[in-house]
Amino acid sequence: MIGNSVPSQSEGIKKRYIPKTVTTLLVLFPLAYGCFYLTAMTTSGNDLLECKAIAGLVTSGHVIPESISTPGRPAIFCDVGMRGFLLKRFDHVRIYGVINKSQQDSMLEALEHGQMQSKHREMTVDFYEKENWKTWSDPGTGRRGGDRGPEVPIRQVFIK
Repeated sequence: MIGNSVPSQSEGIKKRYIPKTVTTLLVLFPLAYGCFYLTAMTTSGNDLLECKAIAGLVTSGHVIPESISTPGRPAIFCDVGMRGFLLKRFDHVRIYGVINKSQQDSMLEALEHGQMQSKHREMTVDFYEKENWKTWSDPGTGRRGGDRGPEVPIRQVFIK
């Protein structure tokens, strides 16, 4: 009776547990990655302080036009971005209204120098010709505000 062998008990256990294990991993991995993503996306007070310091590096020695979206402040904005599967964090700096390449280079030098001294994260610096800000208002409710329209950087530099 060679052709009609009965599966051993260990083979039966393997056949039952392997699909359950694979199914469990397929469910748990996206949940764990989702928790990791939400944790990585959370902006901390340190992130805000770092962005403020980065903006200060640029504004202390350079003239940046006034912002349209936040009047009375220079048109430089910073936030924390993430890239890649492992969600590596980087500082994303946006500067508006500085179109002269030598002025841009001077700002980049200040950022590189400050990054080497302070050990900031990697940076992406985008220069834009101007802000594309569209205001809106609702006379019925008295509410008003604005939205940023599409913008294309005139220069993008990565600082490691």
